[in-house]
Amino acid sequence: MKIRIKEDEATSALSQIKTQMSAFMGGMEDALEDKAKDQKESAILTTSSLLLALPAILGLIARLGKAMSSIIKRTIGTASQHQSDSEKYFQQMGRIADELHHLYIKPIELIVRRFVKDPTKAAKAANFIFHAIIAIMCIASGVTAVKALRAKAINLATLETALAAVKGGEVKTYISKLIA
Repeated sequence: MKIRIKEDEATSALSQIKTQMSAFMGGMEDALEDKAKDQKESAILTTSSLLLALPAILGLIARLGKAMSSIIKRTIGTASQHQSDSEKYFQQMGRIADELHHLYIKPIELIVRRFVKDPTKAAKAANFIFHAIIAIMCIASGVTAVKALRAKAINLATLETALAAVKGGEVKTYISKLIA
């Protein structure tokens, strides 16, 4: 009978361990699913943030390229009357940035025109809404950068910080134009 009691105790203990292990594994599975969901949401947010910042990034590259081209021309001493290939390239990149910016604002403007009949006011309202979205994405980039730093994901933190800076600069430029 003593052997039977020990077998029952062992079976009971094994049953309890099995139950606890199942609960632990279920918790781990839930945690992993939550982490995967967070990563998907973060990736979607980063991608959309990057796409919204693309016109500003292209414009920044175009202005920087034009400035560098001008500095190189002055340093080398070429005083050509014709536009160089690099100047044409950066000018075209600036136009693409402007077109992309207008491409983003156009759907917002079409929606706003349903409520605001004056085209000038509708364009201003659409521009405001677009920059409000940019400001929200700037804040989201900052939050994601902090989370990435805490998780020691330096690449993501660097990208999000750069995106926040670009978007912050774009919002600052918009606000300074409103005030002026």
